[in-house]
Amino acid sequence: MEKKRFFGLDVARILALCLLYWLHFFLRNGFYSKPVDNPVMIAAVSGRIIFMCCVPMFLMITGYLKCGKTWSRSYYFSLVPILISWAIISFICIGYKILVAGTEKTLYQWIVEFFNFSGANYGWYIEMYIGLLLLSPFVNLAWNAAGSQKMHRLMVAVMLVLTILPKTVNVLTLDGENTLNLVPNYWVNLYFFTYYLIGCYIRTYQPKVSRWLCLAGVAAIAVAFALINCVTSQGTKMGDGFTISYNHAGTAAITVLLFLAVYQIECKNEIVCRMAALISGVTLEMYLISCVFDQKIFAWEKGYAASQYWWRGLLATGLVFVLSFLSGWCIHQISALISKGVCAR
Repeated sequence: MEKKRFFGLDVARILALCLLYWLHFFLRNGFYSKPVDNPVMIAAVSGRIIFMCCVPMFLMITGYLKCGKTWSRSYYFSLVPILISWAIISFICIGYKILVAGTEKTLYQWIVEFFNFSGANYGWYIEMYIGLLLLSPFVNLAWNAAGSQKMHRLMVAVMLVLTILPKTVNVLTLDGENTLNLVPNYWVNLYFFTYYLIGCYIRTYQPKVSRWLCLAGVAAIAVAFALINCVTSQGTKMGDGFTISYNHAGTAAITVLLFLAVYQIECKNEIVCRMAALISGVTLEMYLISCVFDQKIFAWEKGYAASQYWWRGLLATGLVFVLSFLSGWCIHQISALISKGVCAR
């Protein structure tokens, strides 16, 4: 039986990838050294805040799709094509570093780089995802055992307090240097489980919120934190002001609102659905291989005024998107072919 595809989730996955490319564009074009002292830069900072939702949205999609999955051999075998794609891309990235970037290391150092997930610059995501996929059946057991909406809300709330709230409230300082830890700060790196559980909640209860209300909320939150950055940076570079990360309440709120705005989108045009499914199916490979292209392409955009960021960014990220898709699709086909042979044994 053919698996049912959710067009809205395909849109969400493609949106998350586009946000990720824009985030990397800002990372490499000198944006963080620009002063936040005019409306154009405030708009750019607002965009950067929205771009931070890329990885959280991928995690939320994972929770939505994996919620209810139980332990099985076939479930764990779903890791095989992912690992094969990662291995192929790591070899490509290491080859790029040797042949194009001119990086010099010993053979042993390259072997270490491959196995510590740094061969591909964005390999950290695979390292995290392996653990998430291995543990998710047991997380699902806890989710199913909770039984009621009240308990599900409590589970999400506890994870929000432990992993999202610290980065939001532990910023107060009385001496200008040492912050007060108003809530425990130990669990913040488990934020990926929080987004996973939010995805489970949305899958279970299918909340419906006005799309325009969600988008208005996204804009309001982004502008609010951009203004905070403007005030706290005091006219110096953007990186000196208050910024938000993956595990911040602002990022979590925007991610949820964006996801709610798109996850139930439907499309009856078969060609559009097929194109969305085709791109969505290789977003992981596109994410990982993009480091080969974005290092050069995004670096070309350094030194330009913030007023040019949007159209230059659109061209640069569009080029990276096309190159990553063509490469990612080829890698995905090779990975699928190899994994069939591996899993058939």
